[in-house]
Amino acid sequence: MNAEPKPTQETQDDFPADLVAYLDGELDAEQTRAVEERLSQDLDFRRQLRELQRTWDLLDHLPTANVDDSFTRTTLAMVAVSAADDAERVAARQGRRKRWFWWTGMGAAAAAFAAGYVAVWELVGRENRRLLRDLPVIQRLDQYRYADNIEFLRLLEREGLFTEDETGHAM
Repeated sequence: MNAEPKPTQETQDDFPADLVAYLDGELDAEQTRAVEERLSQDLDFRRQLRELQRTWDLLDHLPTANVDDSFTRTTLAMVAVSAADDAERVAARQGRRKRWFWWTGMGAAAAAFAAGYVAVWELVGRENRRLLRDLPVIQRLDQYRYADNIEFLRLLEREGLFTEDETGHAM
């Protein structure tokens, strides 16, 4: 079975699609009128029509091929096999695309979870670090309430009253 030759840019330029459709009688009345009007005005367009008409006239002189039913059956079988192969390729491609979207979504969800966890941990951790820094003052808050001013507390600190024991807590 011979494959139909694909038109080159040169043949497409030589024979516009509207000329081929005009010769085949595939144009509606308005399109036919437009082609005939162009034919009346464009010498090159008329030349292209004559060349195309001569080519079609030569095709009429070719012998017609006699084809039996087995040719039709084998051709249809090949088309069916080709269509089945195309359907399998499309299904495989869709399966890969679904898996890719699933893995991409899972990766994005994991990244969002990790970013949220780090952000919350940082915010909560910042508050906890501030509390740890202020822990010695918080532990002695009741004692500080009875001090008249900050100078008195600084004097007590210079005397060594606020020393830390082995566990790191102020005494």
